[in-house]
Amino acid sequence: MSDVSLVGPDDGETIHLGPARIRILEDGSTTGHRLGIGEITIAPHTQGPPQHRHAQHDEGFYVVSGTVHFTIGQTTHAAPAGTLAMIPPGAPHTFANLGDEPAVMLNTFTPDLYVQYFRDLRDMIAGGREMTPESTIEVMSRYATVPATDFAKGPPTHPPCRTTYLRSTSMTGTTSHTLSLAQGDVDLTIDVQGRPQGEGHPFLLLHGGGGPQTVALFAGLLAEQRPARVITPVHPGFGGAARPTWLTDVPTLAQLYAQLLDTLGLEDVTVVGNSIGGWIAAELAALGSDRISSIVLVNAVGIQVPGHPVADTFPLSPGELAQLSFHDPSKFRFDPSTLSDAQRAVMVANRAALEVYSGPNAMADPTLLERLAKVTHPTLVAWGESDQVVDADYGRAWADAVPGARFELLPGTGHMPQVETPAEFLPVVWDFADAHATNRPTH
Repeated sequence: MSDVSLVGPDDGETIHLGPARIRILEDGSTTGHRLGIGEITIAPHTQGPPQHRHAQHDEGFYVVSGTVHFTIGQTTHAAPAGTLAMIPPGAPHTFANLGDEPAVMLNTFTPDLYVQYFRDLRDMIAGGREMTPESTIEVMSRYATVPATDFAKGPPTHPPCRTTYLRSTSMTGTTSHTLSLAQGDVDLTIDVQGRPQGEGHPFLLLHGGGGPQTVALFAGLLAEQRPARVITPVHPGFGGAARPTWLTDVPTLAQLYAQLLDTLGLEDVTVVGNSIGGWIAAELAALGSDRISSIVLVNAVGIQVPGHPVADTFPLSPGELAQLSFHDPSKFRFDPSTLSDAQRAVMVANRAALEVYSGPNAMADPTLLERLAKVTHPTLVAWGESDQVVDADYGRAWADAVPGARFELLPGTGHMPQVETPAEFLPVVWDFADAHATNRPTH
C-alpha cells in the first residue's frame, strides 16, 4: 500500500523569506515528483519577485484569503479570495499584496521542480546574501526560469482604479502559412515575437527533437532583451502539426524554410538551430540563400565523424536521455506519468517525426560534409561542453567542415544550452549575429 501524506495546520517545512513565509505541504516525495504544493503567506504592502517565465513547469495560485494582485505581462488583475490563477510555461507573471492585511495563497508546481527554489533562497539568506531582484533572478535561473524583462517588474505600488489591457506591439503571435514546394503544399505554424519587421534583427530559431518547447523560452528571452524579431516555426510532424507523407528528410525541410524566408520577405536573417534544428540550419546555409547573414549551429547533429557517433537516444527513457543531455540533469527531472493523454500523444508524434527525419544513417547524412565546404555565410558552432549526445570533438568537426567557421565551447551546459543556461547563451548568439548583421538595429 502506498504511503499517504497528511500535513496538519502546524506541520510542514516552513521557509521564511523576509516579508513572505512559505510552508511546504508537498515536496514531491509522495507524488513521485509529479506535484509540489506550498502555502504562501505575504505580508501587507509586499511586492513579489521580478516578473518571470518558467520553461519546465506549470504553476498554480489559489487565493485563500486577502487580495493578491497578479501582473501578467502588462495587465494587472485584482484576485480576491477564491480566485485561481494558472500559469503555463512561458507566461510572464508576478504577484504582490497591495492591501492592509496578510494574503494567503496555495501554490502548486507541476512537476515539483520549483520547491527547491524556495529552499535555495532560504540558504542564500542564511549565508548572508540579501534577497534582491538580482539575487532572486540568479536563483530562479537554476530552475529553467528567466526574467520577463520586456514587461514591468511588478504591479503598481497601489491598487489600480481600473483594469487596463494593453497589447504589446512587439508580440505578433502565432500564425499559419501554406507554403508550396515542388512536391506539394505544407501548412507551417510559426510564432513571431520581438520588434516589428524592419526594426529588429531577424532570427529564424529552429528547434530540435524535443519539440518547439525546447526553444520557446529562449525565443522570448532573445525578443525581450535584444532588438530582435524572432521567428520560431514548428517542424511539420512536431507539436501536433501535420506532416505530409512526402516530407521525410532534412534537405526538404531546409527548402521549406528557404521558402518561408521568401514568403515573409526577410533579409539579414541569423539562423539558429539546435540538434536536428542545427542540421536543418546547415542544409539551409548550403542552399546559399542571400536572405541569411549568419548561421549559429548549436550542438548540431547531421554529419558523420569517425569515432564520435551520435548517441542513439530512441531507446532511452526520459531520465536516461536527461543524463546525456544536461550538465546538471537533476534540474530537469521529468516524469511522463504527469502528462495528459494529449501531451503524451504529442510526445509520441514528435518521436515518430524525428525518426523519419533522422534517415537511415543514425541522425546523419554522409553527403553533407561535401556540401558544407560551399557554405559562405559566417558560421558559429556553439557547443555545450557537457553534451553526451554529441561530444565536443564532433562539434569541432562541424567547425572544420564549414569554411571560416568559429567554434565556441560553452562550459557548464549540455546538449541544449538555450534550455539549461539561456542567460549565458544569449550574448553568445547575439554578439555573433550583431557582428555580421548587414543593418544593425538600434540597441
